[in-house]
Amino acid sequence: MSHLISSAWFHYLVAGSQWVVLAYFLTLTAVYLALLLLSWRWCREYKKKVETQPIDFHALERLRRLVPPLTIIVPAFNEARVIVESVRSLLGTAYAHLEIVIVNDGSTDGTLTQLIRSFSLRKSEVRPGGELRTERVRDFYVSTIEPRLVVIDKENGGKADAQNAGINFCHTPYFLVTDADSLLEPEALAHALRAVLEDPERIVAVGGIVRGVNGSIVDGGRVRRPYLQMNFWVVIQVIEYLRSFLAGRAGWSQINGLLIVPGAFGLFQKAACIKAGGFSTRTVTEDLEMILRLHRYARERKLDWRIVFAPDAVCWTQMPTTARVLSGQRIRWHEGLWQSLRIHRKMCFNPRYGVVGMLSLPHQVLHEIGGPFVELAGVILIPLFFFMGLVNARVFVLYLALAFFVGALFSLMAVLLDQTTFPRHRFPHDAVLLLLFSMLEYFGYRQLFLWWRLSASWNFFFRRIRWRTSARTGFTTKAG
Repeated sequence: MSHLISSAWFHYLVAGSQWVVLAYFLTLTAVYLALLLLSWRWCREYKKKVETQPIDFHALERLRRLVPPLTIIVPAFNEARVIVESVRSLLGTAYAHLEIVIVNDGSTDGTLTQLIRSFSLRKSEVRPGGELRTERVRDFYVSTIEPRLVVIDKENGGKADAQNAGINFCHTPYFLVTDADSLLEPEALAHALRAVLEDPERIVAVGGIVRGVNGSIVDGGRVRRPYLQMNFWVVIQVIEYLRSFLAGRAGWSQINGLLIVPGAFGLFQKAACIKAGGFSTRTVTEDLEMILRLHRYARERKLDWRIVFAPDAVCWTQMPTTARVLSGQRIRWHEGLWQSLRIHRKMCFNPRYGVVGMLSLPHQVLHEIGGPFVELAGVILIPLFFFMGLVNARVFVLYLALAFFVGALFSLMAVLLDQTTFPRHRFPHDAVLLLLFSMLEYFGYRQLFLWWRLSASWNFFFRRIRWRTSARTGFTTKAG
């Protein structure tokens, strides 16, 4: 053993591994810090702007002809438990000129029956199809009590296929895609459209912020009382979402490096999406791939397109409440990241693609794709080498600080940013709970998340990727 340790190659392994791990965490910390500073400054400025220039919703109604009409597209597969409340939420949206298109993607649980019964649907003549290829559309329905609502019944083709079918039936210049288990705040569309109207020539997509509806009181399709459900998995996800949106995407948006517009709330310019080819059925994360394709299309044709984030365009969605369901979701997201990066690999480290090519995608490759492997090495090797006396105490303490305490600090800052800009959670009860879990997240859950990402990488390499569905539990409609 002593001969092995003294050998040159082993010392190179020790030195090399510790510096790779430390370099990974140092660069990751630098990226997060830069994004946090950008996000913090911009969110504060954004809050001041909306407070001094609030949206006059009555004026929007009076100026119906001056605001762009909009279509909301909702793909639905086996959503019988939540579809009616979701549609009611959309119908309560404060926006002047709106059409809602529900795409029933071959559901087998009575989703279509619920829609027919609740909104008095009747069959109508199927409109001509658009430019995007989809599975066969069987029937087209219109509501006899709500003229803004139409339903497309088609053969199952997956979420991206259903969204493309909705685009084919869309005749407005902009459309919003959202999920059937999601509820929009009444002003969400107006807040998202404000970003478009400020720069209509360049902005082709706007992403809202997704929040967890679990435990909140829902009535008439609206979240009446936001509550934070006392469920470990839900609380952890709320923290992750705050960190991702307010301390991450807000920063990327400022430098036109945003790569993700959430599938639960994505506003798109129809013409741009059709030019880029619509949503891809080749990945399990069609939202990420669509944004990459928009960036790629624009840069290759020298178009000055921008994709931005609206922090007050709020979408409430059901979050997984068990480790099994959450693991399926997170594994799928990481599998989709692998697929999307493979499709658009020529963009990475390519100055032709600007910030996306030189910053956003390298961050995804080095820290998201490569991160699980480096973190696994760090979890195993650095402590092992320390206890063998091969790593000095300073290096070991620096590793612990970067791997655990810095991450907890960013989570804390994201929660504080949320509470000081556009808070939705109760203060102090929910805020204190989020702050507490922010400090606990990196002790246990982070290691579990590491395992899920490694599993996703295994599935990608061995072609075991599949779509994973989540069972819906329905919304809480009254206080317990």
